[in-house]
Amino acid sequence: MLEYWIVVTVGVIVVIAALSVTYLYAESRELRLVRSRYRLKVYEELLHAVTDLNVSAGDMYKLNIAKKKLAYNLNRLNLVAGEEVLRQVNELLDFLNETPDGNFDVLKQLNILNNLIRAARKDLDPASARSLEESGFRFRFYAPPRT
Repeated sequence: MLEYWIVVTVGVIVVIAALSVTYLYAESRELRLVRSRYRLKVYEELLHAVTDLNVSAGDMYKLNIAKKKLAYNLNRLNLVAGEEVLRQVNELLDFLNETPDGNFDVLKQLNILNNLIRAARKDLDPASARSLEESGFRFRFYAPPRT
């Protein structure tokens, strides 16, 4: 009779331990998904700010608003982005600071933005980023002609 209670007690402990481990795994996975979703939103807003910079060429009022939007986004980006993304953002900022009036070298900007997108995709989903990187895919961005 004593052996029966030992087996039942061990069985209950094993079931409780398995349920606990499953719960902890599910919670950690959910937390990773929430963080990933928030990073995606911040990366998206960064690209919107860069697009606003591109569209505002020639209009100093729009350019100042776009720079302000970029600055606000950088505050959040510094908190959530990965190391490679931050390195690419620093390169983008250095490039933007070279020409404060908004007359950027479009080809150089496209190369920097492509590197930034690759780093962001690698941060969010490494498997799909690897396949795109191997294919040599180049991302396109809206850049109206400079007048």
